[in-house]
Amino acid sequence: MPVPLPAVLAALVALVVVYCSVGVVTRRRWPGVARHRRDIDAWHVVMGVAMIGMLLGTLSRPVATVALVVAGVAVCWGALSTERRSAGSAHVRLLVGATAMAVMTLPLAAPAQATGSPTAAAGAAGMPAGGSSSALLVGILLAALGAVAVTRLPVVVRRGAGAVGRLDACCDVVMAGAMAALLVALL
Repeated sequence: MPVPLPAVLAALVALVVVYCSVGVVTRRRWPGVARHRRDIDAWHVVMGVAMIGMLLGTLSRPVATVALVVAGVAVCWGALSTERRSAGSAHVRLLVGATAMAVMTLPLAAPAQATGSPTAAAGAAGMPAGGSSSALLVGILLAALGAVAVTRLPVVVRRGAGAVGRLDACCDVVMAGAMAALLVALL
């Protein structure tokens, strides 16, 4: 019996959550990782936990509401942090991911009346489909997440990149892929 895609994505995101949790606690002790910031790891942990809940269909309305608020804070954090000289591109990726998280959690957090008649979406457990008005935003976010994956994938496979840099890039690729899968369910 094949494993469903949401379960595979949830397992991959769980690995990202574990890796980034370790990074939040120990990042300063790792040699050669001055460019990567703990805040990015912390945001990956928070967004990753919410994504696991969405992928497995266990994200309740109150938790989705909290995730929506946190995603809004992450959008602001990413937008305000893009001006930094070091790790500016990491904050742009955070901005893209946090915006995608806000769009994904809105249908789960909003009252049923506000979302219209939800239809079951293939691929993401319990994720209501958005109307045609959200299709453009979802399309833009899918393109942005694709750009994140395409720009980070070379770092994953580059031999000259250090192990930590490659793992950080893997986190970005996994998070972008899982977010894209959840966003596709909104179409």
